[in-house]
Amino acid sequence: MNKGKESRSVFRRISRRKFLIWLGIFLGIILAGISLFKEMAIRTINRFRIRSVEQTPSFDPGTWRLAIDGLVDKSLTIGYNDLLKLKSEEQISDFHCVEGWSVDKVKWKGVRLRTLFDMVGLKPEAGFVTFHSASGIYIDSLSIREALEPEVMLAYMLNGEPLPGEQGMPLRLVMPRMFGYKNVKWVNRITLTAAQEVGYWEALGYKMDGVTYP
Repeated sequence: MNKGKESRSVFRRISRRKFLIWLGIFLGIILAGISLFKEMAIRTINRFRIRSVEQTPSFDPGTWRLAIDGLVDKSLTIGYNDLLKLKSEEQISDFHCVEGWSVDKVKWKGVRLRTLFDMVGLKPEAGFVTFHSASGIYIDSLSIREALEPEVMLAYMLNGEPLPGEQGMPLRLVMPRMFGYKNVKWVNRITLTAAQEVGYWEALGYKMDGVTYP
């Protein structure tokens, strides 16, 4: 009699253990599936993972302006339609995020910084350029030499289409050899300075040069 009760008790313990094991496996599969689904959803936006410390701003092409000021001979404010009339160039380059993911063969179209610098004229003491996002929260900077590198541009088109809002519409910095945090989105102001300004993430410990892995 006691042996029968003991057998049933052992069976219950084994069954309960198996149930908990299978429950753990089942929950693990569900959580992994949710994580994978989120990852896939993020990747569907032009193959980029959307990362931002600020909300996507609204954009009205009729009222939007790009301001260029600081150590320049003549400050400039230019509207979106006039920006599109400037000499444009296209390029295909890779994009790298400091988190470890990349998007290869991205097609950009936009304006080289040299075109804008020629319009305003740089004072001799200007050594750096700061890019401001529309909210004013996010900034980052380059040296003038870096800003004039052949693949650096202010882009307004991505893969043959106007920049999506999440990707920086209407204007974003493209600096392929540096990590994404240097590629400021929603640029609406450019300031020329004598000393380099510390960017948003650099103030939190990221490297100033932002150069990608070799």
